[in-house]
Amino acid sequence: MSAREPDFVHKLVFLGNSGVGKTSLVERFVYDSLATDMGRTIGAVLHVKRVEYKDTIHKLVIWDLGGQKSFAELREQYCSNASGAFFVFDRTRPETLENIEEWLQALKTAAGDVPIVVIENKIDLDSAMDENRVHEIISNYVLRFVQTSATENIQVEQAFTELVRVIDERISK
Repeated sequence: MSAREPDFVHKLVFLGNSGVGKTSLVERFVYDSLATDMGRTIGAVLHVKRVEYKDTIHKLVIWDLGGQKSFAELREQYCSNASGAFFVFDRTRPETLENIEEWLQALKTAAGDVPIVVIENKIDLDSAMDENRVHEIISNYVLRFVQTSATENIQVEQAFTELVRVIDERISK
């Protein structure tokens, strides 16, 4: 990729419960690797990656937010001025999808109506979820949906490309 200045800079935030794989997805996308000793994210960790989309350079400033309840008060600050967001849930833990409303409300309060991609992570593992229930919840919010595995590097880049695509569409309008 060229060294030219980015055409756009986007703040992207990762939302979801602790342990759903947010950090693994970010590590896989930004660094194309996974740390073997990854602990829980405390607060927020920033990562930056430049991507090319439709002949434009998009600089992604990715905020990986800790999912613990103790960080709930900080969520709106972290989500402030976001260009887009990922809500991640773990297909082996149905409860991680059930509080999507709480996460999306914090995002909307802080950033307004921004593009959101829902990621069902850990598709390399057997699902403990009712597929109809998953689609019902997601369709209630009219959200984009991508199934990924950070461990197996399945559709991770596609999830990011989808969010950049939707953001780019909004910019073009």
